Amino acid sequence: MFFFILSMTVLFIHYLMHKNTPIYYITVATKPHPVLTKIEESCHMYGEEVIVLGLEENRDIGWGDNGNFGIKLKELHKFINRPDLGDSDIILFSDAYDVAVVGSQKDIKRRFLMFNKPIVFGAEKECHPDKDRASMYEYIPGVEFPYLNSGLFIGRVWALRQCMAHYKYNDAEDDQRFWTTAYFKHRHLIELDHHAKLFLNCALIDDKDIDYNSYKNKITYSKTETHPLMIHANGYNKSYLYQFIGRWNESAKE
Repeated sequence: MFFFILSMTVLFIHYLMHKNTPIYYITVATKPHPVLTKIEESCHMYGEEVIVLGLEENRDIGWGDNGNFGIKLKELHKFINRPDLGDSDIILFSDAYDVAVVGSQKDIKRRFLMFNKPIVFGAEKECHPDKDRASMYEYIPGVEFPYLNSGLFIGRVWALRQCMAHYKYNDAEDDQRFWTTAYFKHRHLIELDHHAKLFLNCALIDDKDIDYNSYKNKITYSKTETHPLMIHANGYNKSYLYQFIGRWNESAKE
């Protein structure tokens, strides 16, 4: 009991110390997209904004377009090295074409501060893109989502800078492979959201396990009994987004 009270006290002091730290929500989009519009609308509902990077590229990005995922890393690297950012500032990153936001940045930040490390990545069921790396992850019995997914993450500027200290731009680089490598190299900096407390990656999950209360704008994932604030329809199947943001033109896929 003593150690529990002590840990809760430390977390509360940590929260008080950092509650006024700026948070910047960024995404990378090389072209307009109806899902990006929904993300912007969700942020505006809370009086917040999402900073869209990469529009000047004006080329496709995604699985159907030979990847080009290196653009996401390039834009993130440029942003976190802006001289006006403080070391303790918080960066929230999401993909632009397959994400739904169901919480305010204030709530996302509050939940982030309850984790133990300066960077938190969403996690998923499948080890991608390198299946042979699955054995490199720590085995945790009963974990629903054991593997890193790079479509949703949040972290301190100083920690992200450290992970990208030797980054060199490669247009064809897979961002998830990059961040998986960073995770194995910097485990002291990166924590995975194994129980979808903050981020839910939907690949290989049953949509019957997701309950969405549109009146409260609240999601419950029954397998972990948690209420994630950002949803990522990673992979080819984007149908999970329909219940959160409505349908869009199928020709405008990622």
